[in-house]
Amino acid sequence: MNGQIILLNGVSSSGKTTLAKAIQKYARDIWLHVAMDSFIAMLPDGQEFDREWFPMTEVQLEGATLPQIGNGPQGEALLAQMRQLVENLAQSGFNSIVDEVADAPVIADYKRRLGASCFTVKVDAPLSELERRERERGDRLIGLAREQSPRIHAGVHYDLEVNTHEDTPDALARRVLTAACA
Repeated sequence: MNGQIILLNGVSSSGKTTLAKAIQKYARDIWLHVAMDSFIAMLPDGQEFDREWFPMTEVQLEGATLPQIGNGPQGEALLAQMRQLVENLAQSGFNSIVDEVADAPVIADYKRRLGASCFTVKVDAPLSELERRERERGDRLIGLAREQSPRIHAGVHYDLEVNTHEDTPDALARRVLTAACA
């Protein structure tokens, strides 16, 4: 029997990891947490923004200079392996929560690999809240949420959308589990 996958997709600082941990807390069964950040963290410190991995450039958007993180060839290969791992986990019967920053083609790849076992959740908050979180956390690229916001969700159809500014992680986790496990 295939495991179920809850794919949490959202921009930087949207609350995906906090929501994933809350889902694990309220789930009746064990759910693994597969985080894109954990895959990137496998690189040696200081290498993540190398042009072969996840190059950072600057873009102009609405009169502001903002950071943009791309996928170099090695970064793309690493994230393809993450998607393969998620597929293998599902095929082995493991329920998993995937914590991603993915555009429409990547979401389509997850859906192609996972079929009906993939439940997609848009994780979002107002831009002002995302920017506040970026500033307060101190470990974020300032402006990344603003850069990602107009493009990450474009063309993606979600099974559920949640706003992490409007409700608590616990309430949202119960909502996600109810919808995904119905």
